[in-house]
Amino acid sequence: MEKLEIPERYRKPTRTRQTTETDDFDRLWELIPYRPLFNCPKCKAGGFLYPCRPDGSVNYSQLIPCDHPGCYGEKARAYKYGQNLVNSGVIGTSQTFENFDPEVKGVRKSYKYAWDISEGIGDFIWLLMCGGTGCGKTHLLNAIANRAMERGYGTRMVMMADLLSELRMAIKTNQTDEKIQELKQVPYLLIDEIGLEYGTAWEKEKIDELLTIRWANGRFTIAATNLDIEQLPERIKSRFKDRHLSRWVKNEAGDYRVTKGSK
Repeated sequence: MEKLEIPERYRKPTRTRQTTETDDFDRLWELIPYRPLFNCPKCKAGGFLYPCRPDGSVNYSQLIPCDHPGCYGEKARAYKYGQNLVNSGVIGTSQTFENFDPEVKGVRKSYKYAWDISEGIGDFIWLLMCGGTGCGKTHLLNAIANRAMERGYGTRMVMMADLLSELRMAIKTNQTDEKIQELKQVPYLLIDEIGLEYGTAWEKEKIDELLTIRWANGRFTIAATNLDIEQLPERIKSRFKDRHLSRWVKNEAGDYRVTKGSK
């Protein structure tokens, strides 16, 4: 787990205006499995805000978690309700960055982008990995998901076919909006086999709605496909080609499973 530094503004002040480091407090802070957004425009990485009173004045006697997307408040909620936000039945916990070989020809760029987005250190929040069967795309999706969960982020990984099936089943119990809302809010959403043809206009509308909201709210969205990016629907393709928020990469490795079998 990453070591968390106590923001200076929350250390206990002394009469000489210096700050005192309490060992117990430091130790408790390090145990927190999530941290504020390092470039948050609202709290400036402090994690908390002073609320405003009805008359517009600042209430300095109270602190509230920052509610900016991806910051402290959202991460705390994701951690609290992690059982609802993490689909551990789909995520391959055995597939990590540690057991992925970045030296295989054709995968280094995919590996770097995957690592950066899992750590939240890149200048992009959407990532698309293209490539043929067995080239390591799903392994990298699982690695991203596992690392994001280690950092305390709510994470959901879905196969496109399974997602469409979930939405159809939710119609019978009137839970479609609830399903979509969960996927809109989860900090990390990973979609395997994106680009699958939608069965109905309603399914296409729901997927577009999901991606549009995640794009507008700046949520981490990672996808993999066997198709070339030019074969994807225009709305999906245009977002992943936007260099302001996205990156796309072609994994040019061969089918590892075939190679492994031949050996």
